[in-house]
Amino acid sequence: MASDSKKRHFSKSKRPNNQGQNTKPGLAARQVAATVLARVIDDGRGLDGILETRHGPSGLKNLSPADAKLVRAIATTALRNRGVIDHCLNKLMSRKPPKNARHLLHTLHVAGAQILFMDVPDSAAVDVAVTSLSGNSRSERFASLGNAVLRKLSKTKDELLSALPPQEQARMNMPPWMWQQTRKSFGKDRAQKIAELHMLEPVIDLTVKSDPARWADKLGGTVLYGHSIRVPAKGNVDTWEGFERGEWWVQDFAAHLPAHLLGDISGKSVIDLCAAPGGKTAQLINAGATVTALEAVRSRCERLEENLKRLRFDATIVNADLFDWKPDQLFDAVLLDAPCSSTGTIRRHPDVQWSKSKDQIEELAELQFNMTVHAASFLKPGGTLVFSNCSLMRSEGEDLFAKITKGDFGLQAEKLTPDDLFGLEECITGQGTARTLPSHMLDIAAPKDNDIAPERMGGLDGFFAARFVRT
Repeated sequence: MASDSKKRHFSKSKRPNNQGQNTKPGLAARQVAATVLARVIDDGRGLDGILETRHGPSGLKNLSPADAKLVRAIATTALRNRGVIDHCLNKLMSRKPPKNARHLLHTLHVAGAQILFMDVPDSAAVDVAVTSLSGNSRSERFASLGNAVLRKLSKTKDELLSALPPQEQARMNMPPWMWQQTRKSFGKDRAQKIAELHMLEPVIDLTVKSDPARWADKLGGTVLYGHSIRVPAKGNVDTWEGFERGEWWVQDFAAHLPAHLLGDISGKSVIDLCAAPGGKTAQLINAGATVTALEAVRSRCERLEENLKRLRFDATIVNADLFDWKPDQLFDAVLLDAPCSSTGTIRRHPDVQWSKSKDQIEELAELQFNMTVHAASFLKPGGTLVFSNCSLMRSEGEDLFAKITKGDFGLQAEKLTPDDLFGLEECITGQGTARTLPSHMLDIAAPKDNDIAPERMGGLDGFFAARFVRT
């Protein structure tokens, strides 16, 4: 970019004319995608929250539905393959750009995702990226660099990717700190498999109110266990049969397990802490319990209410902080699916591994410990508490369980057996707790006449769960 002194000598007629650039097809969507990456990578925000137009980039609400869908596809692809994209871009640059050139880096990743992994003409991805850089005061000096790098990427992409075995690509796409912790917790081979599965978008699991076999047949799915079915159908779930009538809800099979661990709760009083969006609340109601659903965040409370209304379920919904609220009476059972790093859901939410840090996970583990100890005060003596979260980190699972069992908190651990988890012995730890991994249940067969890739039919979200009794 020209120095400020030289820029002052330009006449208006000699300045680059970017007028009309915002009308270039696809430009607005790509610019929003770059902003979305910035908010995930630089600000640590979650992708789903960003893409809700109330909280998203200003340009998002002006996009057509097709362009908004493209933004999500680009962002998800860029985040799922971030390590490989970064590696390829670095190979083609003689030196790294300044660390503060964030708009440049995110724009290159948006284009890189399209060139390497999406069915988008390379020329269009390059052209739109260069236009975006040229029209940004912070990045216009890098427009030529961006043009050169992306054109090289287009020409050499097959060579670059073929030089990286799939196993190596998988490891690259996991942040180093997360790879180290996953390997330490589960061993090299298991960690490698988890990393590979993170690169595949899984199909959708549903929990049905009744008759799983009938709904699996209607929706072209496969019965798993309990009330859970796996459906490889395409399109928006709100258009599928049974959605409007509230016959089922979206819920990974692993997330279906914690409520199941409470056993027979028909006629019992149960409180679901941190209840939104309501999948576990719905399970408890469907099992015949009288349910109180506690949720601290008002917007999430509203979402919980909407979901239960669609399902035609009733619960006592309380908008309050767990640490501030006191019940009028104690409960027979407590389900605490605690706020966590969500590292077990990376298959579905690839932003998680880039928006979370090791320090945040330690803070979350401490919060979960305090929540579990406090939740015991809501239980009748002899009542059951199930703690769970969707984390792969031992500090949020096995280590936290050990800390609780070593202390005097009025909670006695009750060991789980395979019978508690539909016979899934591989999901029971030596502690007697439950640990599901993306590499579990890989042998799920696709329904007949469905051409989905077999590897997408298997796997689970990563979950940890433990059961206690109030002494």
